[in-house]
Amino acid sequence: MAKGPERRKRIVESAVEVILEVGLRAATTRAVTEKAGVGTGLLNHYFRWPELRALAWAQIFAAVAEDQFDSEDDPAAALEHYFSTAFVPQARRFWHLWLEASELAASDDDMKAAFRAVSEREWGILEAVLAAGVVRECWSLPDPQATALRLGALYDGLAGRLLSPADNLDADLAEAHLRHAFALECSASGA
Repeated sequence: MAKGPERRKRIVESAVEVILEVGLRAATTRAVTEKAGVGTGLLNHYFRWPELRALAWAQIFAAVAEDQFDSEDDPAAALEHYFSTAFVPQARRFWHLWLEASELAASDDDMKAAFRAVSEREWGILEAVLAAGVVRECWSLPDPQATALRLGALYDGLAGRLLSPADNLDADLAEAHLRHAFALECSASGA
């Protein structure tokens, strides 16, 4: 039987799987303990539920960030990957998880801390890609940090609209808006 760190790891991995399957709101300690093959007492020995839920969510989005910027060493390829995969159907479950986490963060300190850390990391990665593109003269931007913030906010807003049943926006149009916003950022700097 697994001991200490192995048990913790198995519990976190099980929480990740449960959250990916049913979402943050529907995830329960019972589902996690059943998947991990441990009792509730052992889960509670290692984690408080809000802490585990936030940790698992953050791990999910660490993997998402890696996938979003697949070619960080080539800023043009990384940004193209970001645009072309932003609104693919497979991303929908992650948009849901993002929205659920932002709602939970209003009343859950563990989720608030995880949400802030993940947001800062994702925008930091986007900022680094944009800044690298400026250095390599792929594009011109006066303030890559501000551009990253605006593109990230637009991405979140477009994803939210795509999830809305009342909206007629589709994924191709959402991607076009994101690309157009970037082009405007470059145009404003004289590129």
